Amino acid sequence: MLVHPNQLVPNCIVKTDVYGQNNRPIVLKGTIVTDMHMKVLNSFLVTQVEVSSKLANGQSFQPDQDFADKTQQSKAEHDQPSLPTFLDQYHQVVKDYQQMFKQWQNGAVIDMHQVRQMILPLLERVDHNHADILLIANQSTKQSYFYHHSVSMSLLTAILAKRLGFDKEWIQISIAALLADSGMAKLNKAHFEKNGKLLNHDYQEIKKHPTYSYRYLEKIPTLAKAVKLAVLQHHERIDSQGYPLGVPGDKVHPYAKIIAIADAYHAMTADRYYQDKCLFFSVISTMKKQVNHQFDRRYLNVFITSLEDALLGEKVYLSDGTIGTLVALEYEDLPETMIQLTETNQIISIGENDQLMINHLIK
Repeated sequence: MLVHPNQLVPNCIVKTDVYGQNNRPIVLKGTIVTDMHMKVLNSFLVTQVEVSSKLANGQSFQPDQDFADKTQQSKAEHDQPSLPTFLDQYHQVVKDYQQMFKQWQNGAVIDMHQVRQMILPLLERVDHNHADILLIANQSTKQSYFYHHSVSMSLLTAILAKRLGFDKEWIQISIAALLADSGMAKLNKAHFEKNGKLLNHDYQEIKKHPTYSYRYLEKIPTLAKAVKLAVLQHHERIDSQGYPLGVPGDKVHPYAKIIAIADAYHAMTADRYYQDKCLFFSVISTMKKQVNHQFDRRYLNVFITSLEDALLGEKVYLSDGTIGTLVALEYEDLPETMIQLTETNQIISIGENDQLMINHLIK
């Protein structure tokens, strides 16, 4: 039978997988419902769940038939505009960015007023949503990755810029991150929406995008020179092996060093056409090996501290339907995360080669 999450009771048995906005299951078929599952379903704005007519203890399940009347009465009493959840607003901004990007592909110039109207309301919510942002790659699919990437870079950059003390400049840096890949609009979509390994000629074309992005922005008077330089340099490296110019690390603008960390972290933690995602703690391990080659040591250390501060102690929902608390992170030889399961208090380890994963946070 189909019921609203508010009609569920503990011991209900879920008959079919329940999906979130990113088309991934948030509650699996066969799950025995607890109070925490009901909270998860409501937080994801799920409106119906298929459950068995029998509870796990063998008793019949009779959903509250007065629920609809109670809901309508409550709605009438409290019907007033409410702020969308952070993730709902994030998904809307991704859709708006996608529409904007398609306009650039068709020859439109970048409208900075439109860009600011789109991203600033979301950036204003950064301080209260660090954990969601640091796991934001879970919200995208291979098909939608490209559009998620620019918005996610902007949010991740905001966290790092603030932690580094760029209190007056963090919005500028976040806008630079949002527009860093705008030059991709000049490329054939086949180069950045390709299944399988990128060939050398694909990669050589993609390496032109920072220059194209810079040219989009260079004559916009409302953007600071530092923003334009950050866009041009966001793929430069500390060891001079980056692109498009291969400048040495001491010539790379601080804004660009910040964006580079956000760019790499989101790219490696998300599913892409030509590369499967890695778990965030494994990605940090990989990034640490690139200190003073690809990334600035101090900036990366601050980013890692931000990740730990945001995630340790958070309630998480695992891919097998269990719930736990994230209690430790390890980035060294065997990257792993330690989860204390809510039901048994057992502490389990999730390594980079395990099938078990963190699906999402529980608010």
